[in-house]
Amino acid sequence: MTNKPKIILKPRTEWDSWRKELVVAAKRTYTPMEGSYHPEELSAPAVRLGADDHMQYPSRRGSTLCYRDGREEKVQE
Repeated sequence: MTNKPKIILKPRTEWDSWRKELVVAAKRTYTPMEGSYHPEELSAPAVRLGADDHMQYPSRRGSTLCYRDGREEKVQE
């Protein structure tokens, strides 16, 4: 048997050494985009066919049907 040297993938570091590396690392700088972009194809809302069909039906509160236009109808129970 031959004694092969162990391959070290990462050298050992001191505890808390990342703080020293953090000080050395350069801070990131960025320049925000200037101006604005308003494409016409995104200005219209995306609406599915039949998505507002519920608006034609009244809400029921107890024994009263309440329509969106303000009408109310009593329901016979």
